[in-house]
Amino acid sequence: MKVLASDFDNTLFFRNVEGGFKEEDIQSILQFQREGNLFGMCSGRPFAGLLQPLDGRIKPDFFIVSTGGLIIDKDYQILYGKKVPFEIANEIYETYKDEIELLPQTLSLDHVYITHPTSDERHAIEISSMKDMEGIDIYSFSLIQSTVERAEQITKEINEKYEIVDAYQNVDSIDIVYKGCSKGVGILKLKELLHIENIAGIGDSYNDLPMLDVVDTSFTFYTSPDVIKEKANYVVSSIKEAIDILKEE
Repeated sequence: MKVLASDFDNTLFFRNVEGGFKEEDIQSILQFQREGNLFGMCSGRPFAGLLQPLDGRIKPDFFIVSTGGLIIDKDYQILYGKKVPFEIANEIYETYKDEIELLPQTLSLDHVYITHPTSDERHAIEISSMKDMEGIDIYSFSLIQSTVERAEQITKEINEKYEIVDAYQNVDSIDIVYKGCSKGVGILKLKELLHIENIAGIGDSYNDLPMLDVVDTSFTFYTSPDVIKEKANYVVSSIKEAIDILKEE
């Protein structure tokens, strides 16, 4: 049995592609699963942020979401989770609120929370600040719509100031989780929980580095930053190409 964990944005889902997905990737994933293999998500997105676009296309066998803060099985049951303390999340948001949008990540299956949602975010609930989330379990939160340079700076500032959370740059955004959580730790936890011997991973961005470091076979894209390509075993043009290679191993 082969197992592949995939990032979502700019790996499986592309905003500049009609319908968001490449049909060759979808068909390759479905065939991969029919052959008895496992395909799952390893994303910085919240759970609902994956379920809505994936509905009717594929059903992942597992979900590592919120940058490793939450692991969920194919039946939507929690296997592992680490919550971010509300006081810390609120303090960080208040520090940067004048320059970013906020995306707290919860266990909701139906909707995401965000400040100033756009018209195409049909399943979003608008919030005014982190204070609207008090009393709701937060497994991660993202500061979005920055620039690549500013996101790098904010990520560094948060990691230097706080000992209870880790921040990861995701191109022009920042994903923040409980200390010790990452896509890499999520992969290792998943292997332990599901008794998986070998797992492959594919991703395109900086927050995928912890995943690419720990998987047994790693893939990224020709369009990825050089530091990501240097970590990968294979550089490919699509998930389909990665699956074809994985099947031959």
